[in-house]
Amino acid sequence: MVVERYVEEVLNGHDLDALDELVADGTLNLRTRHFLEAFPDLHVVPKLVVSDGELVAVSLVARGTHDGTFEGVPATGRRWAATCSAFYRVQDDRIVDSWLNWDLLGILEQLGGVRRAETASV
Repeated sequence: MVVERYVEEVLNGHDLDALDELVADGTLNLRTRHFLEAFPDLHVVPKLVVSDGELVAVSLVARGTHDGTFEGVPATGRRWAATCSAFYRVQDDRIVDSWLNWDLLGILEQLGGVRRAETASV
């Protein structure tokens, strides 16, 4: 399956040739490259994969070390762990569209890029 290859070969294997082979969605291609540059040891573990026709949903847990600029935050060397829910549309054995929901706030908090505001409630 194309999405499983993307997860294993690209996200875990960091294979940019496979990225170009498997992904026709330019935005996903660019975001993946930036993510791998910022977190060169990125490793993801799919927890659930569901497909229905050309749509594939993936729930995963990811970990990495912040060794490059991410969302404007220079490399800190800090490790992080976060979840992601992703939906992909596959046509002709390539990912042609994607919708990703990373826990970006959680990642940025772990990197020291943002701080949670103090709240009145506990």
